Amino acid sequence: MACLALGLALLGASCSGQPRDPSADGAPGGTLRVLSSDPFFGLDTADNYGPITRPYARTLYGYNLAGPPDQATVPVPDIANGPAQLSPDRRTYTFTLRPGVRYAPPVNREVTSRDFITAIERLYDKQTPSYGQQYADLIGGAAAFGAGKANRISGLAAPDARTLTITLDQPAEDFLSILALSFFAPVPGEYAASYAVGDNYDGHVVGSGPYTLDTYDPGRTVALVRNPNWDPATDPLRKARVDRIEVKLGIGTASIQKAIEQEEADLSLDSHVPQARLATLRADPERSRRLSVNPTGNLLLLVLGTHRQAGAIADVRVRQAVNYAVDKVAYRDAVAGALAPNGELASTILAPGSLGYQPYDLYPTPGSRGDPAKARALLAEAGYPNGLTLSFVTFGSGQYAATRKPIEASLKRAGIILKVKTYTHTQGETSGRSRWRSPPSASSTSSGSPPGDRTTLGTTPASRSCRSTTAASIRR
Repeated sequence: MACLALGLALLGASCSGQPRDPSADGAPGGTLRVLSSDPFFGLDTADNYGPITRPYARTLYGYNLAGPPDQATVPVPDIANGPAQLSPDRRTYTFTLRPGVRYAPPVNREVTSRDFITAIERLYDKQTPSYGQQYADLIGGAAAFGAGKANRISGLAAPDARTLTITLDQPAEDFLSILALSFFAPVPGEYAASYAVGDNYDGHVVGSGPYTLDTYDPGRTVALVRNPNWDPATDPLRKARVDRIEVKLGIGTASIQKAIEQEEADLSLDSHVPQARLATLRADPERSRRLSVNPTGNLLLLVLGTHRQAGAIADVRVRQAVNYAVDKVAYRDAVAGALAPNGELASTILAPGSLGYQPYDLYPTPGSRGDPAKARALLAEAGYPNGLTLSFVTFGSGQYAATRKPIEASLKRAGIILKVKTYTHTQGETSGRSRWRSPPSASSTSSGSPPGDRTTLGTTPASRSCRSTTAASIRR
């Protein structure tokens, strides 16, 4: 699979109020002022996987971000009252819920095991299907429920208010990490039933964590305040030091940078220090101490069809030819522009620093510029000595539209002609709810294509495992 690196960034954070030693815990109170360049910001956990869910949406398992750095990616119990019991066949998890975890007003009751079942069922809403389905489908009976073939998810059971069992179709060693995703945060069914999944529930979300919704002005502002029913004794993972979290949406990158430098804001969710500001900041003795360059964890990749009905691309030798043919340097330069020198060319799906990462390159080419001769030899071996034509879906507008030309050009040198279909991109590539219509799966037939027109090659801006590049940030 060919993949390239590009960057997003998160800026460092502190809270408004008196300056403090960054190594100290600081006094409680005040407002955390957050800025986001993205105008789209969903709160319904069934339809949102953004960075601001942790304060208001607890999960069975989570992460101890205040613990030892080498343990920060190890899932630990959150609402679960201790480790899950795992069956001998490693398919059934039994959880006992922590007592005293209560929703904010107007619900005002304890979280129950049934609330987790409600949350998972909501992922299969017909009007607003969730990206979380790809994870929930691991659960026995979930796919049948989503297809309308069952009226309940057979792999879920709540024998009492504080016991939840989840049975998978087959073992999944990362399942506790999956349960830490906000898709699986509990939802009070009797309350949420009054609102449609997605946009409608966004403005009525009720918190199970230390914060809950106070203000929701779509495209402008989101504000969270303390959940009066939150008991810190029941929450091992959150300190909840600030009284209020305010997120302003749709702010330009330059304005975000100016606000942070002038101490009018504390945190950016999705922008980085503009290149034009780096030299000035590095020359400033005080600000240079707060400037850092960090991996951003963003990956660009090509998705190749693999099923037997996908046509020529189903032949592994054709897929290998595509990998050898792509000019990764040209691809990176086209999409990254002035930031291209910071983009690391990816040869693995896992990024450096990811659990299980090992450096290797299955398809090395001279200077990562592609190897047309190697690609043509593989095509000939696959029965296409004169080349072939593949279908290619990509974005027709926006930042990633620029990647089409280098892909077409490099594959053409190897004898591969692309039949291009473009799809509309309706959202900037940022955090929060994804509101873009993506190309269909590269291994499936496009529902919008003429009969027999198979999607064999496609681009996508991100994946579950991300490739690192670098971007600068400045801390308050």
